[in-house]
Amino acid sequence: MTQTSQKLGLIPLTSLVTGNLVGSGVFLLPVALAKFGSISLLGWILTTLGAIVLALIFAELSHKIPKNGGPYAFVSQAFGKELGFMIAWGYWTLSWISNSALIASAASYLTVITGDLDKSVMLFLEISVLFIVAAFNLFGLKTTGKGELIITTVKVLPLLIIPIVCLPFISFDNFPEFNISNSSTGVALNSVAFITLWAFVGVETATVPGSQVINPRRNIPIATIAGTIIAALVYILGTIVIFGVVPSDTLMASHAPYADAANFVFGGGWGSVTAIAAIITCVGSLNGWTIIVGRIAQAAADDGLFPKIFSKTNSMGTPAYAIIVSTVLTVPFIVLSINEGLMEQFNLIIDVTVTFVLFVYMACVLAFFKLIRGDKHLRVYRYIIGALAFGFLSWAFFATQPKMIFYSLLLALCGLPIRAFILFKRSRENQ
Repeated sequence: MTQTSQKLGLIPLTSLVTGNLVGSGVFLLPVALAKFGSISLLGWILTTLGAIVLALIFAELSHKIPKNGGPYAFVSQAFGKELGFMIAWGYWTLSWISNSALIASAASYLTVITGDLDKSVMLFLEISVLFIVAAFNLFGLKTTGKGELIITTVKVLPLLIIPIVCLPFISFDNFPEFNISNSSTGVALNSVAFITLWAFVGVETATVPGSQVINPRRNIPIATIAGTIIAALVYILGTIVIFGVVPSDTLMASHAPYADAANFVFGGGWGSVTAIAAIITCVGSLNGWTIIVGRIAQAAADDGLFPKIFSKTNSMGTPAYAIIVSTVLTVPFIVLSINEGLMEQFNLIIDVTVTFVLFVYMACVLAFFKLIRGDKHLRVYRYIIGALAFGFLSWAFFATQPKMIFYSLLLALCGLPIRAFILFKRSRENQ
């Protein structure tokens, strides 16, 4: 049982949600969206509203089931352990694979400062950062929570301050036309939604530590909603200001849109500053997702769905083996990202794992409907947000490539041999 001294309070928990949402993509999203035109701003509004509705769903679920595992715990409670295992397996897998993408992003920003580095040097640096962050996580949730709060503050403040300072320099002549994508408004909006939706992957992360949170019934809902709103403010304000300050042709060719915006307002020399901020952002998100990846495996192991070793904790109450195993599994994907010839396959894996989170969210929404049946308290409100969340996710699935949905289902099926092995081992032990 986790000691109170090792539990997360409201502010560190909010920083965990914000830090996991505001990842490396914040620095390049304005470039990815510029090719669609100002319709991107409408896309941001719609996905932000959808993310807030999802945050409300997770807030309600965490109030009803304040235990470790988050999405896994909710789905298991509603539909049983077998479906719960599939959720835990996919969520755990996508978490540690995505950590390799954060490491690769940090390395790419480092080369802005150092210039090109030898592949062996780059590989050494990336693996070193990965294990340093993992080792830091072994010191207990309160320590890593404080670290996450510091890093999130350091990375979020500049992302708010720079756009706010640049607001007076916005020129509406710089904004692109509404739709420049050479496709219909509906198709363009779906494409924008696909891009902006990924910015909110992690909206549920406050629910994963569950029982390791101080006053979880109060703090998890507040942290989930507050963290989502803060992240949305960062993304939307940044996109508006960059669209309004940086000319469209310059923005579409940009590798550092925040630096370009600062250069237009204050003069040159902001490339290195932006690179440093991006590195801090990536490392902060890596720390946050390392917290999550250990707890989701621990929760499944506590229920006998993952190997028992994942449930073992050190003297700080940290699921040390779950973190170590997840970290080691990330290494091959870091190696994969170093080889330019394999980058296409690497990006495919990342797209598949991120697509899987849509299934996780949909399963949680369906679990929400089942768990609130017979509960008369706030019944109308709950059915409204449930219907809105279901509609939003259905739209998101419509915007997702069918092959990514197919591959993500294959990812889930890859967990079946693990489940079969655990069941076989348990039956042998019971004989």
